[in-house]
Amino acid sequence: MRMKTKLLSLFLALAASVGTMFAEKVQIGDLYYNLNATDKTAEVTYESEWSNENYNGLTTANIPAAVTYSGTTYSVTSIGYGAFSNCSSLTSVTIPNSVTSIGWGAFSGCSSLTSPVYNAHIFAYMPESYSGAYTIPDGIESIAGGAFESCSSLTSVTIPNSVTSIGDQAFSGCFVLTSVTIPNSVTSIGSSAFSGCSSLTSVTIPNSVTSIGNYAFYNCSSLTSVTIGNSVTSIGYEAFSGCSSLTSVTIPNSVTSIGSSAFSYCSSLTSVESPAILFNEFDIFHLSNNEMPSQYKHLTITAGTLTEEGFDRIHASYRNLESVNLANAENTELSDEAFKGCYNLQTLRLPAGLKEIKYMAVAECVKLQAIDIPATVESICDRAFEDCRSMATVTFAGTAIQSIGSWAFYNCHALQNIVIPEGVTEIGDGAFYGCTYLADVSVPASARIIGDNAFALCSKMAKLTVNAVEPPAIAAKTFEEVSRTMPVYVPATSISAYMADPLWGQMNIIGSATAVETTGIAPAASKILRNGEVLILRDGKTYSIQGVEVR
Repeated sequence: MRMKTKLLSLFLALAASVGTMFAEKVQIGDLYYNLNATDKTAEVTYESEWSNENYNGLTTANIPAAVTYSGTTYSVTSIGYGAFSNCSSLTSVTIPNSVTSIGWGAFSGCSSLTSPVYNAHIFAYMPESYSGAYTIPDGIESIAGGAFESCSSLTSVTIPNSVTSIGDQAFSGCFVLTSVTIPNSVTSIGSSAFSGCSSLTSVTIPNSVTSIGNYAFYNCSSLTSVTIGNSVTSIGYEAFSGCSSLTSVTIPNSVTSIGSSAFSYCSSLTSVESPAILFNEFDIFHLSNNEMPSQYKHLTITAGTLTEEGFDRIHASYRNLESVNLANAENTELSDEAFKGCYNLQTLRLPAGLKEIKYMAVAECVKLQAIDIPATVESICDRAFEDCRSMATVTFAGTAIQSIGSWAFYNCHALQNIVIPEGVTEIGDGAFYGCTYLADVSVPASARIIGDNAFALCSKMAKLTVNAVEPPAIAAKTFEEVSRTMPVYVPATSISAYMADPLWGQMNIIGSATAVETTGIAPAASKILRNGEVLILRDGKTYSIQGVEVR
């Protein structure tokens, strides 16, 4: 009851305010006016609202710049909402330059008007029967709501540089409109301005535009190309919904607000470039009902930080994504399972400032072919790239990384070589388990632990280089099913330490290629231990680890 009382009080206050602004509706000559007693202005209004009896029989409307009533002069500054609606006998209208606004539908249903209605400020009405192309006169500042609505034979429109706004439903229902030129003077495009323009094939929204209204290009089913200027800050609800021929869209970083379902039912849309905020905060593809376009394939995040909700919305199309570019995203971590199971993902560029790749972030991306780890990454978490079976190349850009998690590259069958960067101290359990084509591995001097099964089932491994002076801790199955005759190159000064280790000692430990080459001796093939001294056998000769021939 209290709420109802408050609403009633608010309504009465609003009514009182309107009553003060337009004290009375009066007839002066042939027309009716709403008079504003406060600022002495007048608005042309209807005789009978939205009625076929509205100004019945009126053929000519000569709107004066001012009217006088009860001794007071009022400047005529506007033509109100639906003022001449359904006035079927009206053939001509004269609008003075004092008029600065024309309400929506002011001339709707004026079927006898044979020429456009405008003054120096406003283009108000185009007869629905008009056929062909039309150039709006210079000097017009705004296109009123519904000005060209349902002009079903209008093929093209040229808008002059004087126009600053395109009103609601201005070109709605212009079914054969194929082209429109929007000048740099326009700052806003109204709601439903081009809705239903089913023959419109392309549109460029200039940098001057800051807002695109609700349904602005709704059901423009032939629209294949749209360029959105970099000053647009808001895109309305379902603004491009039903643009079924649209294949790609770039949303500028200036956009901070976009209505729900702005690109719903865009059934040909495959590529989107967008700032992260749009995926974080707005349901632009109507994801709540799983109506993201089934063919959605390419995504570029141009700025900002993707939240977990943003990743969830992107992940909704995981089956179809082929490429994702996050290079300009500001994320410092890739969230758990961010792209897990993106079966068709072939290329992925990670954020340039990324520090952590979290649990299963890129797991099961079975078509991903390569990955570049940014220089800022400090850790790759457990199972991060598990089952990326087509990934043949992993490149580390820097040395910030400290650890590679357990099973991080499990079953990455196509991986052929890996150079683990300096700075990594721990390679987790099963990190490269099942990388069956892995042939060449380099472990950094910083390595302290290589976990159990880390390189198990890497049956084609032909060379291992371990640059650590102190043998890293390993487990019995670290190199399970890896040939024990495979050469393991270690620092020349550390051979005895590796040989003395109960697990490393079971492998074919050889002085590093770099150390041997400095003495002019080719890399050794095998080694022996004589009286505690490590000797290297090569081509029937015996050498010390310093490269001196021993007889």
